[in-house]
Amino acid sequence: MIRLVVAAVLTVATLAAAMPAIDDARATGTDAKLEGTIDRIERAGRALATGEDATSRRSHAATRRVTVRFPRASLTTARPSFVAVGGKPDGPGNRSTVVYGPSTGSTRLRSLSIPTPVRTPDGPVVFEATGRHAVSIALVADRGQPVLVVTRG
Repeated sequence: MIRLVVAAVLTVATLAAAMPAIDDARATGTDAKLEGTIDRIERAGRALATGEDATSRRSHAATRRVTVRFPRASLTTARPSFVAVGGKPDGPGNRSTVVYGPSTGSTRLRSLSIPTPVRTPDGPVVFEATGRHAVSIALVADRGQPVLVVTRG
């Protein structure tokens, strides 16, 4: 009986000591998955900006769709509270950034390295539900200047 109690106490102590490392690894896994998605958005925007011509109407514009995978909580990833393309969820939008909020820790912001400004006509494109979502990126001429219009796909 004493062995069972000692084993249980040691198991709980070991688990308590390991939990911060497990949480850190889950956050790192989430960051890696979301960084891959952000890289795809950045590549699509750069390809449009450098390889296509802007048109005055969005219906005729060169467009790319990028799948955004919003991870769910698992043993290897933490579920973020949101992913927002174009700025912070309650912000004005029209930013060349992707912002995501991990379930623990501070909000992360990544600037997109693209040669053309980003426009989000309806504010930032925000995802809060797990699963696959799509972002549509179109190269449009705004007052004679090319811009990337980002909307839900």
